[in-house]
Amino acid sequence: MTQEEFEQLIGVVDETTPLPRVTCVYFTAEWCGACKKLNLNVIESEVPEVNWLKCDVDQNNYTPGYCGVRSIPTFLLIVDKKVAGTLTSNDNTKVISWVKSFLS
Repeated sequence: MTQEEFEQLIGVVDETTPLPRVTCVYFTAEWCGACKKLNLNVIESEVPEVNWLKCDVDQNNYTPGYCGVRSIPTFLLIVDKKVAGTLTSNDNTKVISWVKSFLS
């Protein structure tokens, strides 16, 4: 994910294609041990109505700073072009529950 893609999600830059109502951005890195404990396939399958995007902090270090991300893994939920919340956790169940709390 690039900064421009992120700015489209939050409505700062006009989007080139229609955007999903709910997107979750997952901030991670290949070297992150805590990130490796997460099973994204399980998380995504439990909440399929959410658009899931990954931001590798080594490939894009601007967006995490822009979003105030201080540690990884961090999840940032965007609902209707607004940041609805952030969660720093490597617990699959906690992430799933947190995301679902914004959908009900």
